[in-house]
Amino acid sequence: MLELYITNFIKSLIFPPGGFLLLLLFGLLLLKSRPLMAKRILWSSLVLAYLFSTPLLSGLLIQQTQAFPALTEKEIKQASAQAIVVLSASRYKNAPEYGVDTVGNNTLARLRYGAYLHRQTGLPMLVSGGHVLDHEGYSLAQVMANSLRDDFQIETVWLEDNSRTTAENAQLSKQLLAGKNIETVFLVTHASHMPRAASIFEQQGLQVVAAPTRFYVMQDNWFLLLLPNAGAMTDSYVGLHELAGQLWYKLRY
Repeated sequence: MLELYITNFIKSLIFPPGGFLLLLLFGLLLLKSRPLMAKRILWSSLVLAYLFSTPLLSGLLIQQTQAFPALTEKEIKQASAQAIVVLSASRYKNAPEYGVDTVGNNTLARLRYGAYLHRQTGLPMLVSGGHVLDHEGYSLAQVMANSLRDDFQIETVWLEDNSRTTAENAQLSKQLLAGKNIETVFLVTHASHMPRAASIFEQQGLQVVAAPTRFYVMQDNWFLLLLPNAGAMTDSYVGLHELAGQLWYKLRY
């Protein structure tokens, strides 16, 4: 648990917008002692904040992570997968309109595509995700199973509800699937997350048919591409996070 808190703290300092705020603070602290250097740092933080908040740069970053193409209907039907594994992302906790925990937007996007694959193939579904930093309420896997039942009318779902990271998703899902003699799976996650997820699942000995969803498609309006917005800043965070995550997983696993 301590490792997760440390990891999140480091990410908040490095990735946008925390990295820009840290650079800005550093520049302000140097204003009196090193005014020329301070001004350069302050201008650099401003320029970087602008660039990373534009759809142009954020889109280019995310596109670097989208190594797996979308599956065609023919590829889905010809795949040798024996099950569908859907990885968790976010939880909508204490949703007032539902009165219970439910899936967040990113998890819902993955579930929707997993349900689509299920309708196309009839394969069983496994949802993976436990409690990350919050131990109260349902696990991520449980709220995913609830959504599949209530929103997609899929009753039979296997739950892996102890994982906290992508690496644990892979390790614990492998253990559950091994007991069912399943070696090949459709793996469902965001397109930007797929390279890291597919790699770690394959390291566990599973054969993966990558089934990415939620691709970033660059718009063709240059005026809008250069206008800063909060959504682009978020996309920059995602792109940098996944590129750094791929490198970290290669070093650690």
